Amino acid sequence: MQAVGTFTKELWEAAFPVYQQLISCRFVNELATGTLSKESFSHYLTQDILYLKKDAEALGRVAARSKSDVDRDFFKSLEKDGLEVEFVLRNEYLKHFNLQEAKNQSKAFADYSNFLLTHAQNSPLEVAYAALLPCFWIYGAVADVIIQKNVSNNPYQKFIDTYAGDEYQYYTQKFIEIVECNSVESECKKQVKVAFLEACRHELAVFEEPYELSVKG
Repeated sequence: MQAVGTFTKELWEAAFPVYQQLISCRFVNELATGTLSKESFSHYLTQDILYLKKDAEALGRVAARSKSDVDRDFFKSLEKDGLEVEFVLRNEYLKHFNLQEAKNQSKAFADYSNFLLTHAQNSPLEVAYAALLPCFWIYGAVADVIIQKNVSNNPYQKFIDTYAGDEYQYYTQKFIEIVECNSVESECKKQVKVAFLEACRHELAVFEEPYELSVKG
C-alpha cells in the first residue's frame, strides 16, 4: 500500500507523524503482544461493529456521487464488503470473544463516523474520497505493523487476521490511485489534505479511546 504519485506521496508524508503515534500507542502494541485487557479489546471491537455500518453508509454516499462507472462500482464494492465484515464481526466474533454488542457509539467512534458521513454527503468529491481513505490506508499500515509484531498464541489472533490478505491490500491500493487521479489537478488540494489529516487523527483517537477508558475505569 504505497503512494502512486506526487500528491498521495505528499499526503503520506504529511500524515507520517500521526502514523508514528498510531504504531507507538499502547493499544496497538498490546494487541500485537496479546497483553491487551479484555475490557479495552471489547470496547474497540464492539464500537468497530457500529462504526463499520456508518463507514459503509459513507462509502455508499460517495458511490452514488461518483462520476465514473469504474469509481462508482469500486465504492459500491467497498460498501458491500464493509457490511459483510460488520456482519461477521457481529455474528461470529462477539460470540468467539464472549462479548456483548454495544448499543450506542462512544465519543471517538461517533465523532469519526459523523466526520465521514458529513464529508461523503457534502464535500467536493475528491475531498470526500480523501476523508474516507485513511480508514483503509492508515489502518492497513497499522495492521501490517501489528502483524509483524504479533506473537504466537495471541488471544486476539482471530481479530488480527481480519484485515490481512491480498484482497484488502488490493482495495487499498486502488483507493490510493483514485485519490491521486481525482486530486492531483484539483483546485481543492488544500481541503483534500486537511480532510485526509483529520481522518488520520480520528484513526488515532479511536485507537487511544479503549485504553484511556480502561485506565480511567
